[in-house]
Amino acid sequence: METVAALFSGFVSGAAVGVFGLGIFGPLLVSVPTTNWLRRQFPDPSNWVMVSLGAALVAQAGCAVLGLLLGVVFLNVADGGSSGLGSPSWQFTLGIILALALLAGGATAWQPWLWRRFTLTALLAAGCYGWMLPHLATG
Repeated sequence: METVAALFSGFVSGAAVGVFGLGIFGPLLVSVPTTNWLRRQFPDPSNWVMVSLGAALVAQAGCAVLGLLLGVVFLNVADGGSSGLGSPSWQFTLGIILALALLAGGATAWQPWLWRRFTLTALLAAGCYGWMLPHLATG
């Protein structure tokens, strides 16, 4: 039963990251300059709406799959884990925080003008994956 709880909590956490992350990065889908390669491939605005919808759906599914994978990781880490950092498994939460900090730092170095969005997304993902997932899985 704990396996199902860990997988389901991972899926729910991933879906939450996908929904809220779309609110953070969604406006970029319509504010990309028209000289962008993708806009040149789809010059008709109705096509661009469908491409944006497809990108949003892929991002949603990707976040949910990542949540499922992190649910499996939590299941394996939580057996020997102890509570701390406001989480049932401080090792898992600390690992998520460190991984997201490295990811956000690398993404910010790649696109410095998006540092606010990367930081906000990393904080959102840390909250959902690092704290919500363990609490849902053990609660």
